[in-house]
Amino acid sequence: MNRMLYTQPATSLTPALIIYLIDASHSMNDLCGAVTKIDLVNRALRDVIKDMVRRSMRDGVVQRRYKVAILAYSTEVVDVLGGIRDLPELVREGTPILSAGGETDTSAGFAAVESLLQENIASFQSHPAPLVCHLTDALFTESDPSPLIKRIQSMAVNDGPVLVENVYVADKMLRSSVADWHNWGGVTRPSQLTNEYARLLFHLSSPLPETYRQNINNYGYHLQNGIPLFFPGTHTDLVRLAFAVSSATQLK
Repeated sequence: MNRMLYTQPATSLTPALIIYLIDASHSMNDLCGAVTKIDLVNRALRDVIKDMVRRSMRDGVVQRRYKVAILAYSTEVVDVLGGIRDLPELVREGTPILSAGGETDTSAGFAAVESLLQENIASFQSHPAPLVCHLTDALFTESDPSPLIKRIQSMAVNDGPVLVENVYVADKMLRSSVADWHNWGGVTRPSQLTNEYARLLFHLSSPLPETYRQNINNYGYHLQNGIPLFFPGTHTDLVRLAFAVSSATQLK
């Protein structure tokens, strides 16, 4: 990766756009540990908004360093926030709570992301590259989303191509167990994954920019250089880590 890419800081004048694409199909009501998967997502969303606020606070005021969209997909796609929201606006209105039901139409979700980017990317040319954080727990039930994801990754601003991060919530996805997620280096090879769909999402994930890696490792993690933006959401800490990575843009 060209080291000059993904270095534009998120500022009040050039806020970073993050689009959360969340699988809200009925299987997200299943348990993941002691809570349902959709509850896990709601907690992670709340935590990442708090992280953005903490990183955007100046003299007691939340700065406009992030813009956020949340799309939830199942049988239909719901634009949860009604478009792209400024961070201060999102703080005032409160983090929404998602519910789950319906089938898993992943392609419809990514088609909605592509439309949102096509409408807005021209106004983000001088901003950090937009990031799409996709979380799912199931195989798609409709068409293969791969062509859509690749088209999204081919869209670019001056800072670099749009980043696509995939978080796959499934049990026993890693061949080796992990004792301490803070010392985990990330998934470096598809052979480390037991699940064919996990390997597909691994290949459809953008490389983790070095600036993001350094910023997230400042929180006490040890992600390796060159890994893709793919996270197995097998544990609460991992979903929290994946969402934290989504907001780990450079700040100024």
